[in-house]
Amino acid sequence: MKTIQKSLLFIATFCYANFMYAQDSAVYNASRGTWSLYYQDAETKQWVNKEYVQQNAIAPQVQSSVRWTGKAFQYNYTVRNQRLAKQAIDLFRVWGIPLIYSVPNMPPITADFKADSENWWQQRWAQSSAKREFENNTVKAPKGWSAGLRTDEEANQTSFVFTPGLKDSDPSGINPGDTLRGFRVDRTELPGVTTAKMTGATDEPWGLDAFPETPYWEQKVDEIQDLDYLTVPVLAPIIVVPSPYNGAELAKRIKTHMASWLKLGLITQDTLDRLNRSFDSLIAAQTYNNIAGTREAVREILQEAYSHHRGLDHNKNEEDDDEHDAVPINSKAPATVPINRVAARTLSFDLMYLLTRAYVGR
Repeated sequence: MKTIQKSLLFIATFCYANFMYAQDSAVYNASRGTWSLYYQDAETKQWVNKEYVQQNAIAPQVQSSVRWTGKAFQYNYTVRNQRLAKQAIDLFRVWGIPLIYSVPNMPPITADFKADSENWWQQRWAQSSAKREFENNTVKAPKGWSAGLRTDEEANQTSFVFTPGLKDSDPSGINPGDTLRGFRVDRTELPGVTTAKMTGATDEPWGLDAFPETPYWEQKVDEIQDLDYLTVPVLAPIIVVPSPYNGAELAKRIKTHMASWLKLGLITQDTLDRLNRSFDSLIAAQTYNNIAGTREAVREILQEAYSHHRGLDHNKNEEDDDEHDAVPINSKAPATVPINRVAARTLSFDLMYLLTRAYVGR
């Protein structure tokens, strides 16, 4: 009898637990871009009905350009939000740069906190001031926007973050149909390609941290977050110029960076394989200071890059025509063209730089 009672109790408990779990729901309305969410709040334990508006109803186009100023490479970004958008763009973040930029002339901390806390705090403040000055000199935003430099030490990555300012007079974002210029980064690295993350402004933004810690909601939160932004390929300061200069080493660094484009959906495997073979020839030519071999390898690489894009040549590597502004890509899917136009421009800029230095002999 006791065995039967225990079995019935187990079944009742199991059914009740599954009944409670079954009440959780997350239904996506693709036509409206919203989620209808029903869940038990992790703190109040109350069951809650909420609507979450995805922050991806934007239609961005980005023109990225780069030029040498005599001291650094100046990267400029023009962001357009096409008329068909339903939200203003309230975040422009150039992310995934595989570098941690060092702050020049960083004051050291030599004081011991326990023995001399006052001096320690002064030195800490001096470091903070140096970082702010470095950030202000590196990243600049249009009027009414703020600019910041964010680092992820664990991932060894840097991001440039642009958001609307906090004043009442500041804009809420880039409205549908509007264009904003003035996003700028000054660095010494040659251009590579990364993606810019953009999100749309919503009336009632709220976080996704109040859900129960269950496999169901962990999966749903990941799904929501994966849809919550759009990415556009852009030029960014990535390729470190060797010091002292070495052309073969620079070619190796460009080739290594080019391999990352496969994961970003910017190049097909066949195209990458062909370019790798040409880069091997370029590296060998630069190793032995073979100018003719260098010129021929660069010609092969750029011929491959240019052949897939109408009107593209070395005259467009600094700034492209407006009609070719980059649009969102699915970086989790294979490339839809042999090589993305922004990636082709990167090769053009970097290899013309390498070829110029090969001719001048330094």
